[in-house]
Amino acid sequence: MLSDRLRKAKKHCVQILPNFTFMKKIILLIIASFFTSCNLKEKNNKVVNAPPAEEKQQSSISCYEYATSNDTIALRIMNDNGTITGALVYKLKEKDKNEGTLQGRMMNNILIADYNFMSEGLLSTRQIAFKLENKTFVEGYGEIVNRNDKTFFKNVDSLNFNTSMKLVEMPCL
Repeated sequence: MLSDRLRKAKKHCVQILPNFTFMKKIILLIIASFFTSCNLKEKNNKVVNAPPAEEKQQSSISCYEYATSNDTIALRIMNDNGTITGALVYKLKEKDKNEGTLQGRMMNNILIADYNFMSEGLLSTRQIAFKLENKTFVEGYGEIVNRNDKTFFKNVDSLNFNTSMKLVEMPCL
């Protein structure tokens, strides 16, 4: 009877042994995949690191305003990799309010754009220029020419940015 039990136990061990070898392989595979995944996370962290903010090129919205008790100029722009779109409103004392949209480009630190606006019930288009200095836009002025119902600067390179009306960056509402 003892030999019978030993035979059954031996047979049972022989049946378990291949399963144990299989389980051993599974456990080793799980451990190996764990270490591999940890290594991949480390590599992914190195790749995913974002570039510094000044290197990022993505869309951003900014707002600027010049305001006194009598005058207001409000500028809201969206910069999409150097292409600028937005809205501009002038409310200057003793002048008609005009408001409209702009579309242009940043060239170094100068925004050159076409400004389409309503004033006195008429739709007009004129070229505008704003120089960006320390999170402040200053409007540029210069000699202009009219062509095809549109006003342009005669020479963008000779604009004057010396004005007391500085549009300061502020939170967009």
